[in-house]
Amino acid sequence: MGTESQTYNRFIFQLAGLFLLGVLLLSFSSLSFLATTGALFTLYILNSLLLSFGEGIPINLVIIFLACLQWIVGPILSYYTGINHPFYGMQVQEEAYLSFAIPGVILFHLGLLIPIVGVRHIPKMVINDLSENVRHKVREAYYLIGIGFFASFITPFAPYSLFFFLYLLSQLKFIGCFYLYLNESRNNTLLYLVFATLVLDALAHALFHDLLLWTFFFLFVYCIKNKVSLTRKVMAVVVGFFLVFVLQSVKYQYRNIAWTNTSLSTIGQSELFFGMIAERLWSPEKLLETKSNELAITRLNQGWIITRVMNYVPYVRPFAEGETVEAAFSSTLLPRFIVPDKAIVAGGAAKMERFTGIVLQPGTSMNISLLGEGYGNYGKNGGILFMFLIGIVFSLAFRFLLVKSLQNPTYIFWIPFLYLQVVKAETDLATTLNYLVKASIVMFLILYMFRKVLKVEI
Repeated sequence: MGTESQTYNRFIFQLAGLFLLGVLLLSFSSLSFLATTGALFTLYILNSLLLSFGEGIPINLVIIFLACLQWIVGPILSYYTGINHPFYGMQVQEEAYLSFAIPGVILFHLGLLIPIVGVRHIPKMVINDLSENVRHKVREAYYLIGIGFFASFITPFAPYSLFFFLYLLSQLKFIGCFYLYLNESRNNTLLYLVFATLVLDALAHALFHDLLLWTFFFLFVYCIKNKVSLTRKVMAVVVGFFLVFVLQSVKYQYRNIAWTNTSLSTIGQSELFFGMIAERLWSPEKLLETKSNELAITRLNQGWIITRVMNYVPYVRPFAEGETVEAAFSSTLLPRFIVPDKAIVAGGAAKMERFTGIVLQPGTSMNISLLGEGYGNYGKNGGILFMFLIGIVFSLAFRFLLVKSLQNPTYIFWIPFLYLQVVKAETDLATTLNYLVKASIVMFLILYMFRKVLKVEI
């Protein structure tokens, strides 16, 4: 009863603080009511996320926080800073976009929240048992790390059809690290080795999504093991945002060099990248240059693509009326041997062309996002409802893991594995749903093999 009372009081305090801040923003800033609402909702989610560190891995808050950054904060910055790239800028008026995006994000949040309403307390109950639970699973952690390294090693030699399966297996080394980190007899050298491979892989491909996400997820596990004050959490968030901003300022320059100079060695890649980072840190004025700010806002802002959809559909192409949504579910849930003539689901390039008219060049990766797909299928009101329903769908696996963690607390460690690609706000339904289902299959396969072959529970 005391915990429920504290939670209620904390919620009321949050609302009161946000209300006061909202009054100040409306009175003394140029932000519109919609922009203020979006900013306050983002702050509410960020505050909830900060308070949840040390209480499990609240993947629903991670998903909605990243969505807020890319669908709300990025567009607001584009509208109000004057940095509105002629191509990558917002294509509709602020009110038209925010009146769709903000309700869509809020309903997405509610959809993610509803399935776990009765089980949100479970992580707080089981995290105290995690250290004791993993104390007997050191060998299992080594197995997971070994499988992950083996999958990474054989991927270049495997047929293309196995790439995704091997990619999923390669992620097991990070789950193994979670087991190992909470164990008092852990091998820190192995943890450093796994993290080093993650950094080197990011530098080799000039792609940093996985590095950022796994680092973020590790912070949750770190806070489970170590009691971290709210002040330190806030400081970590501030430092984290700054480092991501620095990364964004050098990423494209580094990527252009790394992708064109294929003879660059691993050491050369590391020297080049960290040299660029050091240059930015020693010359912070470069971070404030207009070009750097434009690049950062453009990269953060997913709204420009969504507004392209709003401008293109239904004026040039009609609403899809659920076609791509149905295709995403059927392609993911129904195997080809059951439906041999099912169509291959279009990827990001095809959906960009269909819903925005933009033809992507080979090697360019863009997608319309869930919010854009919702609008492209159902329009404004239907798209908002779509976000609510998809939130419920995505949260079902989260609920399952929370309930199972009552029997085996280490199920909490598998949450990042299932949602690694789902948290990305720029991907479409087919991509996220396909990943979630296939990652679930691989997880159950691994659990079954450990139980039946190795005779151990992980």
